[in-house]
Amino acid sequence: MRTLRKVAWVGGFLLLSIFVAQVGAEAAYPTKAVDFIAPAGAGGGWDLTCRLSAKVLKEAGIVKQPIVVSNKAGGFGVVAMTDILRNRRKDDYALIAFSAVMTTQMATNNNTFRYKDIMPVASLFVDYGTIAVKKDSKYASMKDLVEDWKKNPGGVSFAGSSPPGGLDHMRIAMLAKASGIPVKSVRYVAFDGGGAALTSLLGGHTAAFVGEAGEIAGNIEAGSIRPLTLLADQKLTGIFANTPLARDQGFDVVSPNWRGFYAPPEMSKDVVRFWEDALGKMVKSNGWKQVLEQQSWVDYFQTGEKFKKFLDEDFTKYEKLAKELELVK
Repeated sequence: MRTLRKVAWVGGFLLLSIFVAQVGAEAAYPTKAVDFIAPAGAGGGWDLTCRLSAKVLKEAGIVKQPIVVSNKAGGFGVVAMTDILRNRRKDDYALIAFSAVMTTQMATNNNTFRYKDIMPVASLFVDYGTIAVKKDSKYASMKDLVEDWKKNPGGVSFAGSSPPGGLDHMRIAMLAKASGIPVKSVRYVAFDGGGAALTSLLGGHTAAFVGEAGEIAGNIEAGSIRPLTLLADQKLTGIFANTPLARDQGFDVVSPNWRGFYAPPEMSKDVVRFWEDALGKMVKSNGWKQVLEQQSWVDYFQTGEKFKKFLDEDFTKYEKLAKELELVK
């Protein structure tokens, strides 16, 4: 009898030890540096999402270990996604920035993967579309640009960071359609990142920039570019307070771009929950609220099944839009 009790006690002790060890391991995560991957070059929306999120997570003490931001450009996000799915499927130490740009990539079949192939973690905010020009541009308003555009549809070039058929291209196509300009005559120049698109604009190689408000906030503050319009359904504050909405200028176009993070498809469920919780704390912090204000971003935090349902609906919306704009067959 005493032997049985001893065996039971030892067995119980071992089970308790294993449980405590597991709880301790989960509580200790992360135990090393975490990799935030921006699937484009420096200076664009994906890059800003990674760098500003990492900054707030660290400064707020939400994540104790270092967060390393790396840029893995190529294919407008496809190169980074392919690497994750082929080589890092079980990586618990990687989060990758994504956005509606990825949805349009999938909707136009420029990306053969789908959201079921990865692990969506959270959307963080909405960054509204904008059209901007150099500070010394001859275009003083969006109406000036469109007037010139109508006279010579192929003579006005737009630099964006989405692929042909992608989100930025769709924005110009929607503006063209709203202005009575043939969509197929649009001259859209694709760059692999917002930073490269802005360099083209500032270098005088393209007439206008199409992208997100957050991508050009720093350039506006520096005085190097001027926003002509916002493709938003609400007025923004801060440096965009005086920027008119497209719909208020006679162009009924609204184009938000949500941004957030996804993870490798086989990331541990406990680690996924950690990041949902950590990012949930981040978006409530004062540091993040300051980031939203500075970048003219609008809060749009979603996780779990609600977020996955949203992604399915987003894909359907852009698939339909791409066909309407004749950007895909």
